[in-house]
Formats: sequence, C-alpha cells, structure tokens
Amino acid sequence: MVWPQTRLRRDALAQLAYDLPVGDQHPDKRQSRRNGATRLLTWLESCPGGTWQERWEASGAESLGKGWREAGVDALVAAGGTSPFNARRHFTLGMSCLISLRVLRPGYDWMITNHFSDTYRHVQALTDPEFFAEIDAAAERVGVRERVRVDALNHLTRVVMHTGRGPRELTPDDLHECHAALKSSGRNGDSVGLAWAMLRSHNVFPPGTPTMRAARQRGQLSVEELVDRHGLSSEPVRALLIRYLHERAAGMDHVSLRGLVGLIAGAFWKDVEEHHPDLDTINLPPDVAVAWKERVGFQRRPWSKGQPRADRYSVFFAVRALYLDIAHWAVEDPTWAPWVFRCPIRDEDVRGSMKHQRQRRARMHQRTRTLAPLLPDLVTSVEQHLERLEKLLATASASAVGDVISVGGTEFRRVQVAADARTGNQRGACRVRVERCDTGEHLDVERAEDEAFWTWAVVETLRHTGIRHEEMLELTHLALTTHTLPDTGEVVPLFQIAPSKLDQERVLLVAPELAHVLARVVHRVRAGNEHVPLVARYDPYERLTSAPLPHLFQRRHGAENRVMSAATTHRLLKLAVQRAELVGPDGNLLRYTPHDFRRIFATEAVFTGLPVHIAAKLLGHNDLNTTQTYVAVYNDDVLRHHRAFITRRRALRPGSEYRDPTRDEWSEFEQHFTKRKVELGTCARPYGSPCRHEHACIRCPVLRPDPAQEPRLLTIVVNLNDRLREAAERGLLGEVEGLQVSLDAANQKLAQMRKLRTQTTLLAFGPSRYTAGHRTDS
Repeated sequence: MVWPQTRLRRDALAQLAYDLPVGDQHPDKRQSRRNGATRLLTWLESCPGGTWQERWEASGAESLGKGWREAGVDALVAAGGTSPFNARRHFTLGMSCLISLRVLRPGYDWMITNHFSDTYRHVQALTDPEFFAEIDAAAERVGVRERVRVDALNHLTRVVMHTGRGPRELTPDDLHECHAALKSSGRNGDSVGLAWAMLRSHNVFPPGTPTMRAARQRGQLSVEELVDRHGLSSEPVRALLIRYLHERAAGMDHVSLRGLVGLIAGAFWKDVEEHHPDLDTINLPPDVAVAWKERVGFQRRPWSKGQPRADRYSVFFAVRALYLDIAHWAVEDPTWAPWVFRCPIRDEDVRGSMKHQRQRRARMHQRTRTLAPLLPDLVTSVEQHLERLEKLLATASASAVGDVISVGGTEFRRVQVAADARTGNQRGACRVRVERCDTGEHLDVERAEDEAFWTWAVVETLRHTGIRHEEMLELTHLALTTHTLPDTGEVVPLFQIAPSKLDQERVLLVAPELAHVLARVVHRVRAGNEHVPLVARYDPYERLTSAPLPHLFQRRHGAENRVMSAATTHRLLKLAVQRAELVGPDGNLLRYTPHDFRRIFATEAVFTGLPVHIAAKLLGHNDLNTTQTYVAVYNDDVLRHHRAFITRRRALRPGSEYRDPTRDEWSEFEQHFTKRKVELGTCARPYGSPCRHEHACIRCPVLRPDPAQEPRLLTIVVNLNDRLREAAERGLLGEVEGLQVSLDAANQKLAQMRKLRTQTTLLAFGPSRYTAGHRTDS
C-alpha cells in the first residue's frame, strides 16, 4: 500500500519538518528537526525502493530494535563529518518528524521497543486531538488510573501510526494485531482492553461488538473440531465417532461432551491407532483389546505420561456405551449395522468399579474429617490478616513517603519506587507501598489488602452457603432478595442461586454473618458509585460469555472490572492456608478447595440435625444418594446413634430383665471366671454354660493355652506317647484311638502356645529382631 506522504521529495519533507506545528517552536529547534529529517532521508536514499516506506523496510533497521540508529550512523559520519552522538540525535529527531508527518509507518515490534513518548503526543495532536481528549476524560470519569489511561492512549496512537488511519476509523482487527504484538514481545497487553473499550463506548466499533476479552475467547467447539484435536488418522472411524457424538451431544452439556470426546477419541481410539496404525475398524482383535486395556491404567498426556490413571473405569464405561449404543440403534436404523461388533469390555473388567467408588468416597470422607476441625483456625487467620492489612493501609495512606509507622507491633516505612514518582507519564499515579523495617520486605499495601478482602469474602461465602464454586462466581446483586413470612410478617433476606450445574434455581436463607459479608462485598464493588458495575462473565466450562450483569465477585483488573476466575480463588485459598500454617496428620501443608467447603457444610448440617432431604434441597441435588456421599460420618456420630438404638431397644424389652442382680447371682458370676482358670490356660466357655468335654481340656477347642505352661504340656505329650505305645503293644484298639485324639489335640495346643509366645515377643521387641518367625540374634 502506498500513500501520498511517502512519495514526497526530500526537500519538501524537510520543509514540512521545519513547519511542524507541534513541539518546541523555537527557530533553533525547528532547524534541528529540518536537519534531522534531511540526514535520515539522505541515508534512506541509499537503500532500494520507490517510496520512503519501502526504503525503510529494505534498510533492515526495524529488525534491530533499539539499535536501529547504528544501521546508518557510520555512513552519516563518513559523509557529513559529524560525530556519532550527533548522528544518533539527528536520526531520533528525523524519525520523530517522519512518523508525525505519516511518511513512515513502523511495525509494532519496533514501536514497542523504542519509546517515542513525545512523538505519541504529536501524533495525537496532528490527527484528532478532540477525540483523544474526549475518550481520556471519559475514562477518568469512571475512575481509571492515569497510568492505565496513558498506556491505552499510547496503544491507540501506535495503531494510528502503523495503519495511517485516524482513531475514528480503526477496527477491532487493528487492536487484535497490536495486542498480539504486545503478547509476543512479553509485554502486558491489558491496557489494549481499555483502548478497545474507549472505541467501543464512543461508537467507533460496529454495534454489538463485545469486549476485547470476550472477543478473544474461543466459544464452543463443534463435535468435528473436538474430535480433530486428537488427530485421528482412520477416516472411517473418525466419521463413526463424529456421528455417534452428534447423537449423544443432544442430551449433554458442553463440558460433558468434551470429556466424552477425550475418553472415546483420545484415551480409546487414538491410543489404539498409535500402537496399531493399520487398524481401520473398531472390531478389535482379542490381543489388541487386552493390550489396550492394560495401557488404559496409565496416563497418555506428555506431562504425566506413565503415571497411573486415577479412574480407568470411566474409560471402560464410555467405550462400552459406544458399542452397546451402536448395537441398540442398529435395531431401528440399519445404517449403524456395519459397526455392530462385540464389545471389548467384559463384565470382569468393570467388576471393581463399585469398590473403586467406595474407596474414593472413603478418601473424600477422611479428607472432610481432616479439614473440618481446622476450618475455625483458617477463618480466624483470614479475619486477622484482613484486619491487619486494613489498619496498615489506613495508616500508610495518611503518612508521607519516608515516614515510619507501627501496625500490630511491626514497624514499616512508607516507600515509593521510581515508577511511582513519574506521575503524568506512562507509569501513572503512585501506589501505597511500605517496607518492613526488620526484614526489608516490600509490600504493595493496596493490592495485599484487596486480596485479603476477597480471600475473606470467598471463605465466608462458601462456608455459610455450601454453594458450588461456579455458583459463587455467578452471583449477582440481583440474587439478593427478601421474603415476608405470612404468619409473623417478618422480613427475611434470601439468596437466590442462579441456574448452574443442573439448571435448577434454589433459594437460601441469608444468615446474619452472611448478610454482613455480602454488604461489604457490595460496598467494595460499587466503589462509591450508585450501582454495581455490569460485567460479562466467561464460563470456561461451557465456553460461553454471559450478558453484562452486576456480578458480586468482580475485581479491578487493569483498565476494567472482571469477574474473578477459578484460578484466582484457588490461589487465594492456597495463600490463606500457608499463612495459617495448617498441617495434616502427616505433617504436610493442607489444601482447601472450594468444594471442600461444600462437603463440610453438608456434613455439619446433617450432623447438627438437619434432615438429609432438606440438605439435598439446599445443595441443589436431585438424588438423595448424591447428598449422602457428601456427608462424612464421624466415629462419635456412629457411637451416638448406636447408643440411641440400644436405648430404644431396651425400652421395648421387659423391665425385669434390667433389674439389679442379687448377691448370690453376682457371686455365681464371679465364680464362673475363677472356674475358667484351668491348669494349661483359661477356658473361654460362656457364662452359665457347662463344660461339654467333661474337663478333658486338651481336647477342648475353647481352651486358651498359657505359654508359661509349655513344660507341663510337654510332659503330658510324653506321657500320651508312652501310653499310646503300650496300648498298641497290647492290642487295645479302642484305647489307641482315644489316646491318638488326645495326642493330636495336645500337639495343637503346643503349637498355639509357641505361636502366642512368638507374637508376645514381637510386640515387646519389634519385628526387626525376628525374620520368618525365627530369632536372628542371641
């Protein structure tokens, strides 16, 4: 593309540089601009091209970044006899003039690397000064910091300089290109969002243009796009999976559909293709199916490849559903018949799924039992941290830079970094920063106090409501309502949970503690304005952007308000646990997730007497069994219910059975334990039962032998052997049979004695002194 200014002659451009109506108008300054433009154009004339822009691109200076002047300094020094310093200064003045005159249009990377702050103001004054002043004033009225406003105006000016169009002629694609250049260079492109909002609010962009963040976020992917992300090579199987997933997608939300695609197209068929690339059908040979089922137990992702898969049964059930659905649909639609094959998943492959679920539920319950007792400590730590930072912010804001202040027994010094001191340029207004006098740690008090507040708000909201994580982020000011009780006329505050996971609205009663939290949240979000700002929220699960709503959990992010992300809440909770120094039984630092608060809420509600079906309504569960999986049963809860059961059972039995025993009955009971002590050990027969073996204790199975009586039992064994030999010599076959039974029983009792002695020794000295039941030391 060629424009008129880049075709002008060198002497004409030199005169235009002299006549520029911006900058210092002193004759010497104007002459310096003329000389700079002339010398820069003289160097560019040595480069090939028909226009000044073509010569600039052919020079290669733009790719040199900050060293762009060095490309022509040597030639300029040799030709004009000037010093390198003056040559660089002339190049800088000349470049500023040529950009302001729209002769050259540098690329974004070059403009980002080289800071021409004065040139930006000159371009704004030469193109449309009224528009730039108007959008700057509008941003200031809504409370945008000066630093962010200046950055946004500079971004717009760069786009004007690069495209050659006026600010009222820019398009969303122009700002997308600028933002991409900033991100590729490692710079923060948040201020481009404000520039986008400035043009959008002043009707520069077409009606209906979303925010820049919403425009950059990818929406829902089609089934074809989801499948193609796995790079399947078999076209027939790819077409089959796409057709199957289209059938299933009608009854699924987008996040469930993405998960199903990952299981079938990724964990199943992509894995089969990688090991058997010639296979072109889902009719798997037995050896292929067996090998795949063995590999399913391990992860396939590059960052976790080879690690055990947490739940391989989900893959098995998804694949089995694929085969069974196709077989079922083929009955009514014969076009599915060519793909009806025997399912590779057998009943024995999924037989352990229930055990896996029970183990998973047991781990969740144990996690709840571990975290619930420490929740008060976390709440106390969060409250104290917020209170401490609020005092520090109030004290530091009222002090001057360099003053030493004391908060909570710790001394701080109010400091200011170099960027804060440059008020009025790109860096903007100063912030409240302090330095700990004892450690030298720097702290941005405003940011720290803001994070402390939202950490407190997140913890209080989750623990008082038990709502889901995404439901908390979806809360709006419209969810707060009131209800008048018909019998008493009392007005109670209510909390309306918008449709979320199951698309079911529900209403919660707002406790006084929760009302205090929500009131502070609303006050902070309003920031002195009359209404809560309207912000659109992007759902990362469904990949949809909502309409602008007065969301409660929104924070200032650069130039705009944004709803908090899930990653932010997880980070805040992690930092809160670290400050509270909460450790588990294993000594490691604990981890609280938003869903842990939901499980703790459900457990405490049922534990304190709330019926399970009412708790299910509060949690938004359709199935009562789902709520029961959330409830962690404590050991004392089991004992309490067991004792209550015994009490109810005793109430139904005759009272005479529970009278106090007489003296004779108690004496008989005590004598029973005395009679149970026999020569070789203790008899374990129940109270009130006679000796069924007529005191033949060696034969009795309820005899508990005493290892200390082993010598006595050895004597009995020797005696039985002698008597058995004598009876056999005399031919007394009946006596031989009885003696043999007694001898076998005696040997069993002898083995029990030795086993008991070994176990007793292991308990006393530990297993390290014994190996395979034998002592290894003297």
